[in-house]
Amino acid sequence: MKRFILLLFLAIFELSYSQDIVFKPFRKLYTIQTEKFEIIFPMESRRTAEKLAKIADRIYDEYSKLLNSKVNFKVNGRIPITITPDINRFNAYSTVIFPYSAITIYDTAGINEATYNMVDTVSDTFLHELVHLLSLNSENAGTQTKVFGNWATLQWLNIPMFMIEGISVSIESYKGFGRANDPLIKQILRQDIYEGKFKTPIQASDFWSKRPYALYYEYGGLFSKYLQERFGIEKYNELWNVMRKKLSFSFLIYNSGFYGAFKKVYGMNFLEVWGDFQNSLALENINPSEELRVNNKETYISDLTSYGDKVYYIDNNIGALYSYKYKRNESNEKKDLKLEFYIDRTSESLDISSDGKRALFVSRTYNGGLYKYIVKEYDLEKKRRTKRKWENIQYARFFKNGIIGIGKDLHNPILIYIDENNNKEILLEANDNFSYISPTVIDDNNIALIISDYGIRHIAIFNYQTKTLKYVDTKDDSLNFVRYLRYSNGKLLFSYNNNDRFYKLGELDLNANNIKLYDKDFSGGIISPIYASDSIYYLGNFSEYNKLMKFDENIKPQIKNISLTSKTIEKYNFTPEMELKKYNPIKYAKPWASWIPFFQINNTYNGFPFGINGFGILSFMGSPSVDNFATLWLGFDIPSKFLQTELNLISSSLLYPLNFSFDSKVIYSTYNKYWKLGSSIDMQFRLYTGSDKVYFGISPIISGALFSENVRVNDNSSAFKWKYNSWSLTTTLLTSFNFNVNSDKPYRDDLIRLALYTMYSAAYNKLGLDFTSQFQTRYIPLRISFYGAYVLNGIASFDGASRIFATKYVSAPPEFHAYAYQKNLADNYFLAGDIELLGYIDSSFNLSHIYFDNFFASLSYRFAYYDKDYMHSVALKVGADAGIPIGYFNLQGEPYIMLAFRIPKTIEGFQKISINDFYFGVGLQISW
Repeated sequence: MKRFILLLFLAIFELSYSQDIVFKPFRKLYTIQTEKFEIIFPMESRRTAEKLAKIADRIYDEYSKLLNSKVNFKVNGRIPITITPDINRFNAYSTVIFPYSAITIYDTAGINEATYNMVDTVSDTFLHELVHLLSLNSENAGTQTKVFGNWATLQWLNIPMFMIEGISVSIESYKGFGRANDPLIKQILRQDIYEGKFKTPIQASDFWSKRPYALYYEYGGLFSKYLQERFGIEKYNELWNVMRKKLSFSFLIYNSGFYGAFKKVYGMNFLEVWGDFQNSLALENINPSEELRVNNKETYISDLTSYGDKVYYIDNNIGALYSYKYKRNESNEKKDLKLEFYIDRTSESLDISSDGKRALFVSRTYNGGLYKYIVKEYDLEKKRRTKRKWENIQYARFFKNGIIGIGKDLHNPILIYIDENNNKEILLEANDNFSYISPTVIDDNNIALIISDYGIRHIAIFNYQTKTLKYVDTKDDSLNFVRYLRYSNGKLLFSYNNNDRFYKLGELDLNANNIKLYDKDFSGGIISPIYASDSIYYLGNFSEYNKLMKFDENIKPQIKNISLTSKTIEKYNFTPEMELKKYNPIKYAKPWASWIPFFQINNTYNGFPFGINGFGILSFMGSPSVDNFATLWLGFDIPSKFLQTELNLISSSLLYPLNFSFDSKVIYSTYNKYWKLGSSIDMQFRLYTGSDKVYFGISPIISGALFSENVRVNDNSSAFKWKYNSWSLTTTLLTSFNFNVNSDKPYRDDLIRLALYTMYSAAYNKLGLDFTSQFQTRYIPLRISFYGAYVLNGIASFDGASRIFATKYVSAPPEFHAYAYQKNLADNYFLAGDIELLGYIDSSFNLSHIYFDNFFASLSYRFAYYDKDYMHSVALKVGADAGIPIGYFNLQGEPYIMLAFRIPKTIEGFQKISINDFYFGVGLQISW
């Protein structure tokens, strides 16, 4: 049952992009109440809270009227909004199926080239999440939702992910800004069109597993905007109301669910409109760029820069710094590209010092359970880190003897200088109407950067000596969407898009007071251009990968004169005005505001498919930001006539997750069963290293249980009548080592995972050890695991069921269980392992309602050693990475069937093969 609850909970909160931790421990929280909202925040975020309190009701009224919807599931008539300054990564999420509607906003600046098209990050972010509540928690859903909760509406079986995010992205863009009006977002879809890889509606519903990820934002936002502009907002609202209340089914997926509702409202076949949408984005006269590629390496480049005749770039596929030098090796072009050294995989920006000896990398890591940015300096000659590092700065660049970068004052960015003595100086102040990205150093006095001024972008020059700021004025809108500014060879290079097509090359010469705009569109666009020697290199963004490109020098630019216009940016002026109240968490405890009747699932029961052995109800409870939540299950076990109860509580208020569970249920094994009344508590500590690829885990666990006597599995008596037999109290210390680098190849991450469970049973005075180890690499299709168990002066549980320790973490392969039982094998330890050859075929197609991403198969040799008896087997697994789109609840997994055969020890043994020597099983996940 625990596994079911966890999987169901994760499915329900798929829309919530939250990490578990929201606040630092022991934060004192306050509230500000408006007519429609209660804003929850620590004192540090009071400025943001008061700003939001002044605009939230007005935004609600305006867009509630536009969408013809009001938010349901409030708490005492108000919607809670949680604001946290403790997560240094721009994001927000809405809670849409929890007991009540809620919003959580990370109070930090949105410094991101890809989503940098907002006028005001606080109001625009709030609007995006509010639209989720207006669309998904609408009072229009029906009265049944007031009884069971917001899950009890047909919309969850209808609405695909591209519509869930599409409505929010389109409405955030309703007034001219936002992602649906950003040419960089449109370029993603236009590149897909150019390459003939435009995503299908199912792929855009979160079934596209390759890069770029989360395409339902881009496809959904642009498609919803297209529907609103073509058919009007009233028809669009009607579509949502039909999805909330009616469900249609067809064996043809594009006539079923959402697609059936679409046809009912618009009177048109969905695929026809999807095709029209594609055609509306298609462009002519896009030039091929194959001849501009410097090599055939397909990779994922997060940033690039240059020094002299070398181009440096971050490969965040594996987390490495590469350098490219034209004709580095006259006899082998492949050696023009060189892997310099490995770095953090989350590295997002790069800079090289003026002497070419050092490099700066900005990457993302954790501070306990909270995000932080870290700037690391590397020695390029020694290929290792120096002792210098800085925190919570993005776009770090060498400047004088220190660095500059973009820091944060809550939701506002600031331009900051840190000298060699670590003294900090703010160069450009925080202001709600201005935002800064892409700084680049011209010389010891001048810094160029891109400034968003009320949503309109400008190239600006800041003079450190005079502390003055000037905008580059082109007398037109050429630079309104300028991005990726870099200084090299005495020029400022940038990417621009002045005609809603592909990003192109721009070059600014401050000495000549002119700007060169190259207006030729190339496949992949021109992103992050830089000089190396006298050639211009750039990043090409293609449908599924990036490539390093070299610009065609024969293209003639359009040349414009520029002027510099002085600009002054004042720091925000904030004076506290509003009344504060203390936060009261008790009023948010609503155990029966959202509950689900469901089949009871016991993962030890084999008498019915999927472990179904009864029925019951599941209830959810939690805090507004979901950093504390609980699930309660009450069910009836029919075969054993027993009340099955399970309570799970997860609290992240102490920085590291604290888990508490209580359960009362029947445990089934092959021949026997017994009831268990148990409880456990544990805390999970992750100790992060200097690399984002490696961390250590420590988790103390205390668990205890009461057990009944054993009865035969076919005994029909009530478990309430079974007699108490024994008890257990176990302390466990889990220690683990994890090295993990995600790969673009399915099932082939670079992985080393070691775990040791040290257990002590107070009831039996026994010490036990369980261990697991897993090894795999992207370079060969082989993975290996070793595991085992040991009990000091006791019997190791071969099948994983133990009364001594109550909970066991390993068991031998199941095809050996019957053999060990029949042979009465018993020992204080066992060892086991698996050597598996795994392959796959990329498919990426749907057959009606079923989408197949990959087909896979594996052949493995499995073994176990127990009581001086060596057992071995071969196992075959065949399956698919597949899914069924069921509205919001995409049913996705890696289902497979497995057939294992225990190999007899002798030739004669083959004559005595029985059904017990075979094991047939199913699984839902083959990935580690």
